[in-house]
Amino acid sequence: MALTTRHKWLNRLLAGTLCVVAVCVVQQASVLMAADWSSSVARNALDKWVTGKTPYTAAQRDQARRALENAIALTPKDATLHDALAQLYSLDGRELWTTGAPDSPEVAAYQTAMRHQKVSIALRPTHAMAWANLALMQYAVNDTPEALLASWREAARLGPREAAVTETLTYVATQIWPIAPDDVRQWVEERKPGTAEKLASTAAPQQ
Repeated sequence: MALTTRHKWLNRLLAGTLCVVAVCVVQQASVLMAADWSSSVARNALDKWVTGKTPYTAAQRDQARRALENAIALTPKDATLHDALAQLYSLDGRELWTTGAPDSPEVAAYQTAMRHQKVSIALRPTHAMAWANLALMQYAVNDTPEALLASWREAARLGPREAAVTETLTYVATQIWPIAPDDVRQWVEERKPGTAEKLASTAAPQQ
């Protein structure tokens, strides 16, 4: 009789423990689902803002930042979230652009973007577009040519035929054309024939 009573008590304890665990799991799942939904909305809006498809307000931008930061707090190893936050801070840098001086607000924004982009790359090192975006950010903050070209070449190696990668790398290369190495110029010329001639004519002094 005592053994039966003990079994009943243990069964009730186990059932209670399982209920508590189940509630915690459901709550955590609900939090993750809410974070995923809000960050998805933010990422979709950000894609449209970056490409200029839709306008946005400072309040919308701040709301997107909070959603992404909250999602990262829950899932810090999500490379996609770090990519999105890097793009959001890059958007800030583009809007804030003044002189590009080291102590300017736009450079501070781009440096924050770079930090998130590097986290993304550490988590997903074979993502060509992340490397291309990093090269673009490094150009914006006037990083060393060695660092910029290392990112540029890695993007070119990983995504030689990706349209978005090509466009980004071509833009960066044209901005540093006077100091661009031969392999960079050749890569661009193969994909955008006539680039070198066009840049040479643009740079030529007017008669």
